[in-house]
Amino acid sequence: MDAKDFRLLAILSEDARQSFRSLGRRLSLSAPAIRERLRRLEGRGIVQGYWVSIDPTIFGREDVLVSFDKEWTRADAVRASEAPDVAWVAWKVDGGLTVELWPRDAKRGVETLARFLGRRPSWHGTAESGWTGKLSGLDWRILDSLIDTPLESIEDLSNSTGLSPKTVRSHLARLTQSEAIYVVARLGLPADSGVLVYNLVVSGRGPFAELKRVIGDTVLIHETKNQPRKYLFCRADSLGELTQTLENLRRLPGVESVQVSLNREMILQTEFVHRLVRERISGGARSRR
Repeated sequence: MDAKDFRLLAILSEDARQSFRSLGRRLSLSAPAIRERLRRLEGRGIVQGYWVSIDPTIFGREDVLVSFDKEWTRADAVRASEAPDVAWVAWKVDGGLTVELWPRDAKRGVETLARFLGRRPSWHGTAESGWTGKLSGLDWRILDSLIDTPLESIEDLSNSTGLSPKTVRSHLARLTQSEAIYVVARLGLPADSGVLVYNLVVSGRGPFAELKRVIGDTVLIHETKNQPRKYLFCRADSLGELTQTLENLRRLPGVESVQVSLNREMILQTEFVHRLVRERISGGARSRR
């Protein structure tokens, strides 16, 4: 994992629907070189696939992250994904779970999840949305097709939605530029042991600029406000560098705790997301009638 691999992953965490040529321009590499790097990252299990990350505000719902301490099995993680209002579950290397909830009421949603699993979470936090606007019927149709095939071409999306390529391109650009959705790489545990690419959960009000100064190569993935936590994607050249980085972070003003977090697997609850989207599609059809 070199610096360009990490920058490639960082770019894919922002927009994975870029062409090899576009990615190459940003990294000063040729399109074939980008293709080969991605093939290698996928082969090592660092990139496990791609998914559509959606701002639940578009459904009038809240964005709540709920964390449970370790000693959960994969079967437990699958069961957690079947709880009400769950969009995805991250099963951690240490056996913990992080659950993404999209409830209409955050407090009630967390209580429902705790009852469903029979355990209290170690913490939960609600993210603040920067999205404002309203999706059209065409937006919803495109999003419904994109959920299962995030990297589907404009032409294939046109065929699956019955819309013209020009219309698909225009609406998809609006969905991503407004930050209603992101098409991003799904990252996981590498298949080899020599790669130091990792996630950090930093609790407290330490500003991202200060965290980045200490860490170096890092990208802000997610942030919660009511219990302030930042989720970061990071790279280190060695275990010693990672250990020193953690020590330095803990000394920063405003930092309450720092925890390395590695996903073993992400379980996406696409049926739930499809249902929310299709409710909007059918609701729009009824209102037109």
